[in-house]
Amino acid sequence: MGKSLETVGSKPIGLKGLIAGRLMNVIHSRLYKDVIHKYIVTMRDKSENLEVLDLGCGGGIAVKIFSQCSGVNKVYGIDYSSEMVSLSQSVNQKCVKAGLVEIVEGDVMDMPLKASSVDIVTAFDTINFWPDHNKAFVEVKRVLKSEGWFVIVNAYPKEGSRWYDFVKYKDEYQYKNALTSSGFINVEAVFEKNSIIVYGQKQSCSTCTI
Repeated sequence: MGKSLETVGSKPIGLKGLIAGRLMNVIHSRLYKDVIHKYIVTMRDKSENLEVLDLGCGGGIAVKIFSQCSGVNKVYGIDYSSEMVSLSQSVNQKCVKAGLVEIVEGDVMDMPLKASSVDIVTAFDTINFWPDHNKAFVEVKRVLKSEGWFVIVNAYPKEGSRWYDFVKYKDEYQYKNALTSSGFINVEAVFEKNSIIVYGQKQSCSTCTI
């Protein structure tokens, strides 16, 4: 993977970052919509007023799709690029004004959310840029409600490709082991086109430690 591409993906800034954010919205829109409706919003009872957090929300397309889902009461987006926060707020302008969406600048290692505050946490094509997965997973568990779900959606490149060397986890077993080792239960992985969807559940608060 080219160094410049890695830098833009890690923290999109300036004009290049804004262009990349808008481009990613277009490229990922269809896949994210399919994944969200097929796998994610069905994890909890649709009658619930779901609170969803999208980590590394980038251009805000996943946030926008979530905000249009039945049963979703609030969608949070976190990104540590101020340009992406601004772009995501613009893409979700109406819902931000209505109070359905809230986009904030922040770090996945230290999220500006209360403990046990969201039902679902998602990470779309972003975990490869996290410097400390174990610490981030602890934070995910902290903000999740009892029995809440953490969902990772990531491109799944072929072995030998330039992207394969870059991704943190090389196969479904490494993904599942990472979540299981961090205390998530009911961990599963499925494939959708060229992406992997890995999900795990926070234990009931009667048994969990975080």
